[in-house]
Amino acid sequence: MVVLVINEIPDLRKVVRTFFELQGYEVVEAGHPVEAFSQAIEYKPQFVVVDNVVDSIPCLAICKNIQTIPELEAVEFVVLTDFDDELPAVSGINLKGIITKPNIVPKLRNYFPPLK
Repeated sequence: MVVLVINEIPDLRKVVRTFFELQGYEVVEAGHPVEAFSQAIEYKPQFVVVDNVVDSIPCLAICKNIQTIPELEAVEFVVLTDFDDELPAVSGINLKGIITKPNIVPKLRNYFPPLK
């Protein structure tokens, strides 16, 4: 299973990558929305972990854009936020969950069991 991680902060992407790799997932990273779209086309992820805002673009716009890619209409999204009430009402995407930073790894475990 492939997970696309979209975040501007390389250290945060590394933490998320390490978590998923230890769980047995293949991980692809993107630091900005254009790169994310390209990676999604190439790797066809089953899951996308995206920050609430990436490069001044709201995550909902990024998610909806990814869902326009053939074969990715049903991809599941997990959104990372700084505050519990930061994300506006979510509609139009297949939302698997919302995780409040900074302590994300234990929360990721709730959504993604080991594949190994």
